[in-house]
Amino acid sequence: MSAILHRLHQDHVRLGRLLDLFEALLDQIHEGDEPDYGLLKEALDYMCAYADGIHHPTEDLVFQRLLDQGVETPEVFERLMRQHQSLTQVAQRFQRALDAILNEEVLLREDVELDGRELLATMRAHLHLEEEEAFPVALERLTAADWAAIEAAAPAVDDPLAGPDPQQFRALYHYLVEQAAG
Repeated sequence: MSAILHRLHQDHVRLGRLLDLFEALLDQIHEGDEPDYGLLKEALDYMCAYADGIHHPTEDLVFQRLLDQGVETPEVFERLMRQHQSLTQVAQRFQRALDAILNEEVLLREDVELDGRELLATMRAHLHLEEEEAFPVALERLTAADWAAIEAAAPAVDDPLAGPDPQQFRALYHYLVEQAAG
């Protein structure tokens, strides 16, 4: 497996854990409890910053390369690239709802939960499509030279959660470390 594809898969593992966190916090909202909105916001901020700035652009390079080579199922890759745009919009809508809550604005809990559930379902379906349909084709079709070209063009920023005790997403990092240990 190429280093890029391995990194993208590891990103999906971390994003999956974030989505589990989202689901647990959304369940608290549904049950009428007060979740840790700050942790939820930090998780969403991380997801938006890293996914939109690093992860999705890297995937788009992979998918475009496959499209340029005339892959047999171009609609899958075109759809995934369009979803990167729509995921940003869904995430931003949920982000605005969380910002409003943290600024003590009055919102219906059901509306906040609905925005969060939409993001959760959309992200899980997207990750599944990438893992089950796109990545196997990339692994089969792309050569070492293709991967080297993708790596040279890909954003070269490290995942802020992958390093030791990151400053920007400290609460989220500690939550994920505790989940992995326990």
